[in-house]
Amino acid sequence: MGTSTEKGLRNAVVRAKLTQPTLPIGYVGRTVPLEKLELLARQKLTLVSAPMGYGKTGLLVEFARKKAKEGRLVSWLTMDEEDVDLARFRDHVVAALGRFGAEAAETIGPLAPVGEQLEHGAGLDRDVLVAIGNALFEALPPGIPCYLVIDEYGCAGRRSLDAQMLRFCSLTPPDFHVVLASSAFSWALQTDAYRLGFGCLAAEDLALTFDEARQLADAVCNEPPSDEALAKAHRCVEGWPQGLVLAARSLSGARSADGVRLDGSLLNVRRYFQAQVTRLVTGDLFSFMLEISVLETFSRPLCEAVFGSGSTQALLDELIRRNLFVVPCDEEGTWFRFNALFADWLRTELLQLRIEEIRQRCARASEWFHDYGMQDEAAKYLLLASDFDYVANLTEATCSLSRSDKRIHYLLWLCRIPSAEFASSPLLCMLSAWSCITNARVADAQSWIARFERSMQEPAHAGSLDPSIVEFSSKCLKMKCVAMEGDGQEALAQCDELLNSGYEIKPSLMSMIYQSLGEAYERIGDMAQAQEIYLQAQASASVDATMHQLLFNSFNFAEVQHCFGELDEARESCEKLLQTCPSDFALYGAICALLARVLLERNEKERASVLVERSLKRTSHYRHIDMYLEAKMAQAGLLAARGSLSEAYEVIVEGILHGEQKDVPRAVLLRAYFQQAEIAARRRNLRDLLLIERKFAARVHEGDVYCQLLLSLVRALSAWEKGDGPTVLETLESVEVHARKGRYVCLLVKALAVETVVLREIGEGSRACAQLKELLTLASRYGFMRSLLDAGEPLRDLLRDYSTTRKAGASVRSYVKSLLVEFERELPEAPSGIDGPGAFANDGPDPLTPRELEILKLLNMGLSRKEISETLCISVNTAKKHLANIYSKLGVGTREEALREYAANRSVGNGASGSVAAARE
Repeated sequence: MGTSTEKGLRNAVVRAKLTQPTLPIGYVGRTVPLEKLELLARQKLTLVSAPMGYGKTGLLVEFARKKAKEGRLVSWLTMDEEDVDLARFRDHVVAALGRFGAEAAETIGPLAPVGEQLEHGAGLDRDVLVAIGNALFEALPPGIPCYLVIDEYGCAGRRSLDAQMLRFCSLTPPDFHVVLASSAFSWALQTDAYRLGFGCLAAEDLALTFDEARQLADAVCNEPPSDEALAKAHRCVEGWPQGLVLAARSLSGARSADGVRLDGSLLNVRRYFQAQVTRLVTGDLFSFMLEISVLETFSRPLCEAVFGSGSTQALLDELIRRNLFVVPCDEEGTWFRFNALFADWLRTELLQLRIEEIRQRCARASEWFHDYGMQDEAAKYLLLASDFDYVANLTEATCSLSRSDKRIHYLLWLCRIPSAEFASSPLLCMLSAWSCITNARVADAQSWIARFERSMQEPAHAGSLDPSIVEFSSKCLKMKCVAMEGDGQEALAQCDELLNSGYEIKPSLMSMIYQSLGEAYERIGDMAQAQEIYLQAQASASVDATMHQLLFNSFNFAEVQHCFGELDEARESCEKLLQTCPSDFALYGAICALLARVLLERNEKERASVLVERSLKRTSHYRHIDMYLEAKMAQAGLLAARGSLSEAYEVIVEGILHGEQKDVPRAVLLRAYFQQAEIAARRRNLRDLLLIERKFAARVHEGDVYCQLLLSLVRALSAWEKGDGPTVLETLESVEVHARKGRYVCLLVKALAVETVVLREIGEGSRACAQLKELLTLASRYGFMRSLLDAGEPLRDLLRDYSTTRKAGASVRSYVKSLLVEFERELPEAPSGIDGPGAFANDGPDPLTPRELEILKLLNMGLSRKEISETLCISVNTAKKHLANIYSKLGVGTREEALREYAANRSVGNGASGSVAAARE
């Protein structure tokens, strides 16, 4: 291609950029914005900033034409992405300025020949700017305003260009004015422009009035809509001109507001935004924009709470700067929101993401709003974070209220409702109340129950429901609150009243009532009856496949199994639940916590550790505070099992503090108090024990049979720390009687373990052995280990004695040996060569090897050669050889002699926890 052809193409490109666009068909004249622009354009620099589709270009064309008719000098330039090159931009500006007349073209043209653009590559340096400014002084007629109108300025997107533009404006004649239009301008340009004196026309200035909307609708619609239909569309698009164009098909011929559909799921709306927005915004910023769209309004602190720190602030600032339909909500620039139609499109796109992630964001938003006292917003986002289908089913089952259009995804439906409307809508009040209940927000639920009752008394809703249905609905909600608070007797009475009310109760609601009834029986200590009720609740939930209720009933059933000591059954139930429960449900975290407690009782600490970590990730002290506290109890139990008692105590205290502040259901809090007391007892901290005892006694109710037994056990631990042995034994005997009667095996095992140790310490050896026998029989049957291991060295020494001097069945004997192996792992003797309590004096001429010492310890625990080989994963012959070497080094010939030598060569400084042989001697 020849040089002349290349220059011709370049000139054609420049010519096109210097030509004013034509106005689109049906363009509506903008009288008010035009007057504002004329007023602002008297200053040196004027910015027109609004998102795409607000008619910026059309307004500038109107302005340019009017000024030209008035005899003013006007020049036009449309920028594009290629103008990021300063030399190219300089050439276009010079060419545009040359359009002010022949004299201007002659004076300014030589400053930047277009043909040399690509050869020299010079930019807008200071000398060029000064030369252009001086040339304008010479070429432009004095006293006649001149306007350089630059459209799509932001396309170049280069900070250095902003600085050069401001410099250029400062060097031009007083009557020379620059008007820039863009979707967004940099912070630097807007800040530095104050030096020149500038005006800004924003989106709110370009929004259509209703009269303008009528003109536009008449032009673009095949059949004009009614005023009512147009008013709805006008409100929906918030005066956005392009929005009304997109709504033309829906608006055409509409006679009422009900006939207008305008939302982000419409095909033409989706296509427009996908074409216009996705080309401008990509990557992290687009993902952030999608996720933030679920928020009705947003601020920097809220975004940081919902999305974390890191890059959140920078992303939000960039979103605001780019002016992507972001509307400020206050004068201070603290709160923002998206244009309603744009936000609806974003939420439509957001549904393509995992709903679990959206729920997590909404849960954090709800917690933030709650902490700042914004209860309506907190309820809205808690509802979005909940199992909405379950909450909606309960609402419909209690009072027949439901949303009219169930085809719309619930997230879109809820997001379209302003949070301010929640308190005045019976449906939203009822949904919020059930949402709070399913998230264990009892106090908040009671507030929404009261709002529901008030809303039904308002003239707009009076008579919409039968008063008896309203009363029945309130009773259902209040009964659930009572059951969660732990008042067993009152919950029983209210459940019976509902079941005998004569109303036709739907299966989902019946299951919920049965679940509450089961919880009430748990509170009064009738665990067997609770199990039967939970089975009935399961049957009701199965009728309409209410997954949420099925999961909760199964979980409650597994908890009762654990209380009964049925560890294998509880473990199996939890494993099945984990396979069916969605991982984003808070209940998933509670199931992990319960399974972790079961595994810890079996001393399976590694698997329990994984489950505790999962549990903590999926629970929150804001929603499902009861499940959060269950997770903290599991975490504390794991730390205590690892011997980190101080850390375990800090964890359980943290959980309890949150529970006390957030009004956790009482039964869960009392169990947490009991675990705190157990850890305090192992730390030998009487002061903490007494404090826990007082707090426990202040919260427990007389009818809470099971929790009353927990309190008695706490009192026994306190009495033991005081040295009051008789009180301890009397209290424990009473606990054991009631525990046997109620089949509370978990509690009975703990009480027997404590009593056995106490009897041994006060010198009641024979009674201690009798209790130990019952303890071992019970614990071996169900597989308990942790409750015995927590009893420490005194019980270990009793077990050593028992394993060598008592005859027991094969199962008990095997169980004792496995217990002793775990004791040796958790309470190891001091290593050889170290002078400490219980250290074996392995300093002879032919000392035992570490492996031989290990085998000697196992031998002392009563294990046979076969059992030693199985424990150490070696063959029986290898164990036999090791034993022969041990006998030879110790100078003995039999097992009994070896054990006596082992006992004699250990230091006696360990007192009561010395070896079995030393104790016998």
